[in-house]
Amino acid sequence: MNIVRFIEPVTCSFKKSAGGLTTVFEAGRDYVIATQQLDRICQDENVKARLYKVSRLEPRMVPFNISARKPGSQRLLFYNGSGGYGDQILSWPVAKWLSAQGFEVHVLSDPGNQCCWYSFPWVKTIEVAPIPYERFKLYDYHFLMEHVNNLDEHQDQLHPVDAMFTRMGVDPKSIDASLKAVEPVYTWLEQQTPRNVFLDKRYIGIFQLTSANSNRAMLPNDTAFALYKLAEATPDIHWLAIYDEFNPKTYVDALVCRECKGAKTVPVEAPPGVQPSVVDGVVVGFTGTAAPGADPAMGLPVAMAAAAQASVVKTCPECGGTGQLRPNIQPYMSPNLRDLWALAKFRATAVVSPDSLMVHVAGCQGVPCVGLWGPVAPGNRVAYYRNHHAIFHRETCPHAPCFTYLADFPKYCPPRGAKRTICEVMAAVTPQEIIDAVKKIRR
Repeated sequence: MNIVRFIEPVTCSFKKSAGGLTTVFEAGRDYVIATQQLDRICQDENVKARLYKVSRLEPRMVPFNISARKPGSQRLLFYNGSGGYGDQILSWPVAKWLSAQGFEVHVLSDPGNQCCWYSFPWVKTIEVAPIPYERFKLYDYHFLMEHVNNLDEHQDQLHPVDAMFTRMGVDPKSIDASLKAVEPVYTWLEQQTPRNVFLDKRYIGIFQLTSANSNRAMLPNDTAFALYKLAEATPDIHWLAIYDEFNPKTYVDALVCRECKGAKTVPVEAPPGVQPSVVDGVVVGFTGTAAPGADPAMGLPVAMAAAAQASVVKTCPECGGTGQLRPNIQPYMSPNLRDLWALAKFRATAVVSPDSLMVHVAGCQGVPCVGLWGPVAPGNRVAYYRNHHAIFHRETCPHAPCFTYLADFPKYCPPRGAKRTICEVMAAVTPQEIIDAVKKIRR
């Protein structure tokens, strides 16, 4: 964390798929800002030129320890800056436990993550970083974690929840495992929304196409093939292929029907004696020998012209007119993050996901989930979740789990003849394994 001061007013915007923040830094006033946020805004040379002072915050802070209680008020500012929505979900048990110990828990959230903390009765307020340093100092305690496990590549690392307890001086073994997963609290309207969508679908499945880190996901075509085979094997389940605006477009493009190329219709053969008129590969009409009573526009007898026009295209038999690989596959970008969580809880018969958001959304709510694991060992992330079925081929790589977090593959990956594009452990996941697991755990 950092304390920054600008010499001139600066306006900056921070954005995530679930929301964001536009903030104005006043000239001459100190603000607390995470290192990741500071690095991002300083990519703009205009912002960087107005930056006057930067100081690391940690040397000024008293490290938080559960045993070092102060007399008087117990206002605690809690921050997990690891970044992902899943990291916020993993923080819930720790923040709730702190509240149970008598602390007044206030959450400091990165822009876009604040919705993860809505409706919890044990959260007093939600601050969105960056915040003025003077407001930051109003709290009695500060439990600040810019990273928990995300930059730890060693195999002896703790589960993130246990790592957070350890950091504040609590033996994680002393905390009952049932307290290490917490469900979100939904408003009445949030509970009703999932019941008012996809009303013609009896069973809903959620398939997360990729993760925020490409190293932890399959390649687009492999993902599409796995979902295609899964949808084919479970025709009664309508599969929502979820993604957001920050995911590579190639994942959604790979789901397009190969037969109609997403057009939802295909051309049909012309009647005998009639030739199709094609423009840029698309049938736009028919031509033929003119006859008495011909349609001037098509040069065909009126009856034949009508029949030809009606049969220019037909619904694609491969995708059923959906434009996707299968009729029961639907690319889906949820308009609201919490609506997606509620959809998983109240409607999903099963979830399939790489090491990313939906693993944690399903896990904390007990929704049956098939996890696709690569660089990270599932035991280090889902040990306290219910109904999680992990597919993890540790045997395929001598370095697994390597816990790599950065987008580049580590230098110790086994050599390949061509440039590496996927983790060997992820590449070993087969569609049939996913199918078998879904059929076993679905509800």
